[in-house]
Amino acid sequence: MALDNSSNSNNETDTRQTAMLIFRDEGVDWAQLALEGRSKALFQKLVDWAADLKRRGVYAGVEALAQGGKTVRRKGAGLVIDGPFAEGREAVLGFFLVRVNNVDEACAIAGESPHTEVGGSTEVRMLGAFPKP
Repeated sequence: MALDNSSNSNNETDTRQTAMLIFRDEGVDWAQLALEGRSKALFQKLVDWAADLKRRGVYAGVEALAQGGKTVRRKGAGLVIDGPFAEGREAVLGFFLVRVNNVDEACAIAGESPHTEVGGSTEVRMLGAFPKP
C-alpha cells in the first residue's frame, strides 16, 4: 500500500513518522451493536473521523481487511496454508496510517477513534525503515 502524502504535499521538511493504528476485534460486541442498529452509524463515524484526520494533516491511509484469509508457514521442505486461526480477540479488522511526531501523539489519535468508543482495542505501531525495491 502506498502512503497518501497529499495532505503534506510531499514536503521534504516534514520530519514526522508514520504510525499504524491496528484495529482489533477485541472488546467490541458486534452482535449487540447490530441489534441496537448502531453498526452503520459506527462505520459512518469512522469515515467522518478519517476525513477529519485528513483535514488536520495527519491522515496517511486506511484499509479494512476482509474476513477470513489464510496463514502461510513453512514446515520442513513444504508450505502449509491454512487458517487463519486467530482467536476472535486477536482478529485484525483494519488499520489507519497517520503521520505523527512520536508514538504518544499516535496513541492520542488512536484514543479519538470511534472504534475505541465502542470498546475496541487499537494497537499502535511506528513504521520502521525498509529498503525500497
